[in-house]
Amino acid sequence: MALHAIDALGDAITATKEYRPTGPAEWLWLALVTLLVGGVGISLPNGGSPGGVGTLNDAGDPGPADAPDVDPGAVFAEALVAVVAIVIVLWLGVTVLGAALEFPFLAWLRDGEADTAATVRAHLGQALGLAAFRVVAGLAGFAVTLALVISTVGTDGRLLEYAAAAAEFGPVLALVGLVTGVVTAFTTAFVIPTMLLEDVGVLGGWRRFWATLSDAPKQFLAYAVVVAVVAYVGVILVGLLALLALIPGLLVGGLLGVVAGVAAGAVAGIVVGAAVVALSVVIVGLAAYALLQVFLRYYALFVLGRIDGELDLATRRRRTIEGDSAGGDGPAAGPNDPQVGP
Repeated sequence: MALHAIDALGDAITATKEYRPTGPAEWLWLALVTLLVGGVGISLPNGGSPGGVGTLNDAGDPGPADAPDVDPGAVFAEALVAVVAIVIVLWLGVTVLGAALEFPFLAWLRDGEADTAATVRAHLGQALGLAAFRVVAGLAGFAVTLALVISTVGTDGRLLEYAAAAAEFGPVLALVGLVTGVVTAFTTAFVIPTMLLEDVGVLGGWRRFWATLSDAPKQFLAYAVVVAVVAYVGVILVGLLALLALIPGLLVGGLLGVVAGVAAGAVAGIVVGAAVVALSVVIVGLAAYALLQVFLRYYALFVLGRIDGELDLATRRRRTIEGDSAGGDGPAAGPNDPQVGP
């Protein structure tokens, strides 16, 4: 039995080269989108609150006149609560925005263009359901961790006690993280395209995809193993490319820094040189990361299309790539091929 997870690798590489962005605006759009839909998020804290935190001295003797009536522990607690609240709000915002951009991203992968605003409006309900699903999946590991730690330490323990308890449950938490990670990864790779094709929500997409998954478990197990290795290697390569960008960045930044230093002073030269170096690393890193995400998405789409033709979102591009790799033109896409609506 052929493993589509192996066969689709070459086609995904070819598709990434053939259908990469063509202009600065498209590169910038893709870089921003892939940062949001590619798993970028803010993790929630996993421990308890620090022990020994006091409260404001609201009653009793206010103390000496020259001593401030402020409890440092209470100030720290309030600041911590504010920081956690900001982190949660940002995390939710990034999650909703990333879910909304999944649909124009898939439209671009299939057709090479996307009306971002129109596509987001057309699929807003699906995006909000997807965001809610991701929030629940993300909080599952946190909830399990919290329950296990509190059951061991209680609610009045100290920070080090919570950390030690969490370490004791490391294997359990790793297993929970693996399960939730697979669920969220399969949702992104396979369920969202199913949602587009079937015009259903995330739960309906999972029900439809589950029939395909249960019919070919070995194919998707192979995909899970291959994509884990490929993604890990890909992230390393992205980091290496960003580091290599230091070389031309230092050369160009050094020259411009010298010019700026002569014209406006040493401080200006240092600022200009550092800015050029940082910009070169950021540009190369973002471009490489965007291409990695494009490859991983094409890979998932091609695997799904090979396993279940009814869920083949990128029909024309997959057939074109497969036809080219076979030395021919490949079959033309029929009029009933799935379309990504706005």
